[in-house]
Amino acid sequence: MSGAARWLFLSDLHLGVTDDDARHPGTVLSAFLRREVLSAPGPLPHVAFVGDTFELVGCSGEGSVARLEAIRNRHPGTFEALEACAARGVQLHFVCGNHDVELARPAVSARLAALLSPAEPGRVQVHPWFLHVPRILVAEHGHQHHALHRIPEVLRAAVSGTDGLDLPPLAAWTADPSRSRLRRAGALAQACLGSERAERRVREPAYANLLQAESSRLGLDGAAVLDLARLSRFRTVSALPAAAARMALAAAGRSAAGGKAPAAAAKVAHTLEAHGAGVAWYISGHTHRAVESALEASSTRYVNTGTWCSDIRGRGPDQSDRQAFPYAVVDVARDGATSGGLRYWRPEAG
Repeated sequence: MSGAARWLFLSDLHLGVTDDDARHPGTVLSAFLRREVLSAPGPLPHVAFVGDTFELVGCSGEGSVARLEAIRNRHPGTFEALEACAARGVQLHFVCGNHDVELARPAVSARLAALLSPAEPGRVQVHPWFLHVPRILVAEHGHQHHALHRIPEVLRAAVSGTDGLDLPPLAAWTADPSRSRLRRAGALAQACLGSERAERRVREPAYANLLQAESSRLGLDGAAVLDLARLSRFRTVSALPAAAARMALAAAGRSAAGGKAPAAAAKVAHTLEAHGAGVAWYISGHTHRAVESALEASSTRYVNTGTWCSDIRGRGPDQSDRQAFPYAVVDVARDGATSGGLRYWRPEAG
């Protein structure tokens, strides 16, 4: 590490073609960027969005680009603030989540870069799988470790688009709720079979070639990337009961409890350590629960950045105070030492 650096992480804004969320995450993001990035003293930080930044799910082909442009038209102030950051030299990172995996499409990522940094597109980086800063941090959305949202062949999106990717089981169930429960159950069964087939393809030579190319981009050993890709796996026998439990909780207006790091976070940390590539921080989103905790038998610190939308599922201050918006900070000293953790930002206080 040649010099000091600051990283800001936030996730799950779910910006869509409407602006009916009571917390107005797009408007709040614009204020956050202008106060905490553009007007803050010191060197400009990296700003990383850890998945589900945009609502692009269900789009295909040119529809993804059109949807992104429609979101931009609905949230002009948000995009203007992001563009101002890029123009000042801020590096913007977008990690793909299960709601915006379409960002991995070359045409969509290129359009995002053109919208946010037309003069210097390289200021906008899209990470189909995860973001890795050697020895410092790993940031991934987290859906790859959740069977109901897992997309086994996620790297194919950056090569051939998302049209050929198997639909995750929960997405198959929730798609087109006007259909009968029987037809939706059939779609769920088909999605499970598709995910099982995709898991087998992940272990074939063709996908190994994609992993090898990704290892070069990530700055990680190929064997480490292969182990990370196989760390979690979709299994119908466990996914279906999980889907049933989730639907039962949703019907009762509840969500699964959780206030600590998931087992997958520790597995990622231990896998990296086993390959001599341990990191100080593991950042994720997806659960909509803002959490910071230690990882078992690891020096890696876990932070989940929660959500800026109204669908909060944690028990932190953002649940009781809807003007508290979670994010994570990682400060890196010149000698590589790090500090930071989970923070809450309030628009009225800055």
